[in-house]
Amino acid sequence: MIQTAVGPPFEETEDCRRLLSAFNYFIPEVLAEIHPEWKSDALDDLIPLVAKRTGDREAVLFGLSWLIRDQTVVPTYVQLQIDPDLDRVNWLECRIGERGPQGMLRRPGNSFDRQLYRLQGREDLIDWAYQVTFGEKK
Repeated sequence: MIQTAVGPPFEETEDCRRLLSAFNYFIPEVLAEIHPEWKSDALDDLIPLVAKRTGDREAVLFGLSWLIRDQTVVPTYVQLQIDPDLDRVNWLECRIGERGPQGMLRRPGNSFDRQLYRLQGREDLIDWAYQVTFGEKK
């Protein structure tokens, strides 16, 4: 997570792509520790609407994630802190999916652009289906 300044959006770098790719595995593992249904689900991609550095080795990401099982999309919010010595996640707050009457709402992938537009600036208004925290913020 090597970036130059706090605040501006991430630059499209190999480090950024590796970080986003790692979330495909890491987020479902963290969710599965508390929510057993995530043991059989996985993410295909996190497409950020917002991706910015918020502090020293800290970042926030907000956008949509594809679910592998049915290729639907769900809103995703991730705030994290990376350990500078071990190059691993120290602390992570993750919110994923909107709560619906039957559990997490899964929207069709073909409505991807509409979903991004609908979510813009609304991360605090979403009734999140899943919220987990991992590790300890330093």
